[in-house]
Amino acid sequence: MTNGKTVQTEIEDFISSFLSQQFGERPQSVRVAIRNPFIAIQLSGFLLASEKMLLKRQKAKQVGETRDLLLNAAKPELFRGLTKIIKNDVKEVYADWNFEQESGMLIGVLDAEADPASFNFPEGIDKESLHEKVISISQKTQKVPDTIESYWLNDTTVLIERTGIMVDIEKELIKNGAIEELRLAKRPLEHRVMEFLKLEPVLKQEISELFVDWNFEEDKSYMVFILEAKPD
Repeated sequence: MTNGKTVQTEIEDFISSFLSQQFGERPQSVRVAIRNPFIAIQLSGFLLASEKMLLKRQKAKQVGETRDLLLNAAKPELFRGLTKIIKNDVKEVYADWNFEQESGMLIGVLDAEADPASFNFPEGIDKESLHEKVISISQKTQKVPDTIESYWLNDTTVLIERTGIMVDIEKELIKNGAIEELRLAKRPLEHRVMEFLKLEPVLKQEISELFVDWNFEEDKSYMVFILEAKPD
């Protein structure tokens, strides 16, 4: 991989151009956090005029469905572009949107194993306490994960990986092809539970946003917390 700042800038430029081509509009800003094997791409100021009209009519589900459809159709191009910049195969891409704040998150997972020991948590943050909170979220919306791991990507970006979280009824829905319906139903549920459980005392920072997405076929999920920057 080339110089980190250069890679980040290249990804930011590529994502801005990619979204313009696929959605007809660029985000106001793109911020990238990279810690191998993860790429967290935070979007701000990204809401189309047509989407604003639909949201005013309480059509958030329709906006979410359309975005997911467009992104899934364009994923091969997204994979190629990121792989070319990173110089490593991108094996998965996850996405979530916050329409109220006109923001979004794309999570790229490279074809490499993560080493949790290389992701140092800030002093005073208890990793196990964080995991206990996330387990509580999972237990209220799905089930206790078979495995859970957390990665502090930078000062304001924390990524959580969960595996083995699907309950039997969800697995049957997936078999029957109801993947998008399940995703749209689970997103707001996990957001509400997270707000109720109050993670800020554990993270020692205010949470400005939560993003979450799933790979239902592999029974895996990634969750990203965006933290408020600490004052200098």
